[in-house]
Amino acid sequence: MKKIKIFSYPWHVSHQYELLKMNPENGCPFEWHYLIQYTRRWSKEARPLSEHVKWVTYYEEGKYDLVIMHIDQQCLDPNIARGKSLLFREIKKQVKNTPIICINHGTPVYPEVLPQYAERDGMGNTEQAGIEWAKKKMKELMEGIKVMVVNSYEAKEMWGFGHTIIHGMDKDEWWDLKKEPRIVTVLSPAGMGNRYYGRLLLRDTRQILAEKYGIKTVWIGEDGHFFKSWNEYRNFLGRSLVYFNPTLGSPMPRSRTEAMLSGCCIVTTENQDADKFIKDGVNGFLVKNNPEYCAKVLAERIFDYKGSIEIGQRGKETAIKLFNWERFKSDWIKLIEEVLNIKI
Repeated sequence: MKKIKIFSYPWHVSHQYELLKMNPENGCPFEWHYLIQYTRRWSKEARPLSEHVKWVTYYEEGKYDLVIMHIDQQCLDPNIARGKSLLFREIKKQVKNTPIICINHGTPVYPEVLPQYAERDGMGNTEQAGIEWAKKKMKELMEGIKVMVVNSYEAKEMWGFGHTIIHGMDKDEWWDLKKEPRIVTVLSPAGMGNRYYGRLLLRDTRQILAEKYGIKTVWIGEDGHFFKSWNEYRNFLGRSLVYFNPTLGSPMPRSRTEAMLSGCCIVTTENQDADKFIKDGVNGFLVKNNPEYCAKVLAERIFDYKGSIEIGQRGKETAIKLFNWERFKSDWIKLIEEVLNIKI
C-alpha cells in the first residue's frame, strides 16, 4: 500500500510518542511530517523522538493525505494562551482540502477563566456558563474538521460530541521495581486552574498527611523533583509504592496509567471514567474531592506495604488489559480508515 503522509506538529509529547510508533516498522504505512515551530517543541527529556519524523518548515497544501491537529480549552480564545491558540488557528486556515483530525486534550473545565468570556458574550458568569461558552466555541472551531478525538468518554459527554480514543502504552516500557514506601504525584505545576488539575486538593491532602500522619509526599514536577531523562522518571516511578491522582477535570491522566503499569498502588479521584476500570479496594482506590479522606486512604496505603503491593499488581493487570498499545493502534487505524475512506 502507498504511504499515507500525515502532517502534524509537537504538542503533547508523551501522547504523540505513542502515535509516532505507528510507522512501517509496526505495519503502518504512515509517513510523519512535523512542523518546526517555537510555540510547542519536542522535549527529548520526556520521550525520545522517532527517527521516522520528517521535519518541515511550512505546510504545503496538496502534499499530505491527512492533518492531525491539537487543541484544548486554553485555545478557545486567542487571548487565553496566545501561542498555541494562534498556532491552531493559523494551521487550520492554511489547510484547504486535506482531511483534519483534531485531538482535544482537555475538557470544558476552566472556571478560573472561561466564565469571564461567557459573561462578555452575554451568557452569564457562573462556572456552568463558562462550560456552555466553551462547548459553543469548540463547536465553532471544529467547523470543517472531520473528527475531534477526545481522551475519555466523560470528555465526549462534557463537550457534547467527539470520538473517544483512550491512550495505550507498551507495558515493557514501564519498570515495576522494588517499591519504596512513598506517595508520588505527577501534576503540572501551573496552568488550567485548580478545578481541572485538583491542585488545591493535592495541597490540602499533602498538608494533612504531613501534620496528622507524619508522611511526606513527592510532587513530581514541583518540590525540586525534575528528571533529566525518561529513564530517571521511570526508575523513580517504578520504585514508588503509592500514586495519588487528584485531578478533577483532566481527561484520563496518562501519568496514572504509567503508575499502574509500574505496579504502583493507585489512589485516584473518581472523575473522567476512573470508576469504569478501578474497583475500589481491589485494583486501586477511588476518592472524592475531600482532603481528609484522601489523606486517610493514602496513609493506610503506606502503613499496609504488603496490601499495597498486591493491589498495585492487580492495577497493573488492569492497565495491561485496557491501556495496551495494540488496542490504541487499532482504534487509530480504524478512525483513519473511516476518515480517508481507505483500507489499511
